[in-house]
Amino acid sequence: MLPFGRLSGILQPLFSFRSEGDSGVGDFAALDPFFAWMQRAQQRMLMVLPLLPTTPGDPSPYSTRSAFGLNPLFIHLEWMPEGVSWTADEQRRLAEAKASSTIRYDLVFPLKTAALERAFAAFEAQGATARRTEFERFCVEQAFWLENYALYSSLSEAFGAKPWWEWPKGLSTRDPRALEAARKEHAKRTRYHQWLQWVCDVQWKRVRQQAKARQVLLCGDEPFIIGQDSADCWANARYLRRDARLGVPPDDFSADGQDWGLPWFDFEAMEQDGDGWIKARAKAAAATYDTRRIDHAIGYFRQYIRDAQTPKGRFVPADQPSQQRRGERNFKMLSDGTSIVAEDLGVIPRFAKDTLAQLGLPGYQVMRWSREDGVYRDPRHYPEVSLVTTGTHDTEMMRTWWETAQAWERETVCRVWPELFRFNPPPAEFSPEVHEALLQAALNAQSAWCIIPWGDVFGESERVNTPGTMGPHNWAYRMRPTVESLVTREDTARAADWLARLTREARRS
Repeated sequence: MLPFGRLSGILQPLFSFRSEGDSGVGDFAALDPFFAWMQRAQQRMLMVLPLLPTTPGDPSPYSTRSAFGLNPLFIHLEWMPEGVSWTADEQRRLAEAKASSTIRYDLVFPLKTAALERAFAAFEAQGATARRTEFERFCVEQAFWLENYALYSSLSEAFGAKPWWEWPKGLSTRDPRALEAARKEHAKRTRYHQWLQWVCDVQWKRVRQQAKARQVLLCGDEPFIIGQDSADCWANARYLRRDARLGVPPDDFSADGQDWGLPWFDFEAMEQDGDGWIKARAKAAAATYDTRRIDHAIGYFRQYIRDAQTPKGRFVPADQPSQQRRGERNFKMLSDGTSIVAEDLGVIPRFAKDTLAQLGLPGYQVMRWSREDGVYRDPRHYPEVSLVTTGTHDTEMMRTWWETAQAWERETVCRVWPELFRFNPPPAEFSPEVHEALLQAALNAQSAWCIIPWGDVFGESERVNTPGTMGPHNWAYRMRPTVESLVTREDTARAADWLARLTREARRS
């Protein structure tokens, strides 16, 4: 059995929340009212997408610029004692952003940046205060990552967002004298980026206390790799290498595989240096959440990289025994003293799944993908040490899947999943009865943890992300009601009571 027992929860990106006091994008203050709704619905875990700092102007939570810290986009402005002031034009654009059905990043990014810069100026003007003492203490305690991150962020701005390898040579190669000169020249802006991380830390600790009071567990999402143009790649080029590009090999879905254009981890170099960076990353993530999803689990066993010598790609390590040893070593470090879930979707070799099972680490069971020889598996026979879900942030919603599935797929589901036995013939319509039966099938699964995307609870069609595409349709989903109204609105309150009943019937807490 997994830690925390047999439970169910909700998947919802933080940016997708809508609250009365937000700035057109979900922020930390939206969570406590949502926890209240979760309590009513008897949901014990909230899974979010990565909260790490991202590339300015890029809404993807996987476009990370640091393996540490939090995204200042999620700061709740009204929680800052320095106060928030808006010009008349900003108030107009703020109202437009808040009223939008989706996230208007073109409005949100500049609005929040301007407000945070004014708040920082007010903070600096206050002189010696207890808050300043707390900030200075935070900078000392988190110096092992914060100094590099804040300086990197300042230099990126100074050089017009050019990637770090295009900076002047002394800075791109981290010459000590050039770094010292840069610290002096950009001290004020570097301090601003340190302050942003401190504000995030203070507000997230408040969220953690709220979650604990509501008996809600927080599940984070840890991306496998960090972007090339990132503080970690700049400061740890020995470990995050740019001499080849990370991706995945050819499979049934892609004849050429995928070239992600990301750096790759040199795990041998990390091991030679005592694994300090990866251990620090795991420790920081474990301190941020109650449990976390480890993205691209197979990458900790083996990486598929392409370079000039092998343009079609190769595995590192090359042989299976080495891959298995590497994965076992990495996952022992990642799970040391904490709880994790391994995202083992896609093409995963048997030895990797066996290793995760031997370590007692849960993998994923995405119901629409869990089948053998074209036949869906009965969720009641899923491994107990696993996480079952109706979909992920990268899939279409359950309603769309059902309505666009081929007839044989619906027929097989209704023949294998007990909750849908009564549908004969299987209806193509996503009726309330089908909706409930599909959620029952997930909740009744043998998997100890069940996580349901918010959109699937309400039978919505809007999706969070469409992989392989770019545009304003990605990462812009916003829930329709405000979180403050969830426990009082008739439809959302009724949905909470309905979900609570299904949860109790499935013997989940």
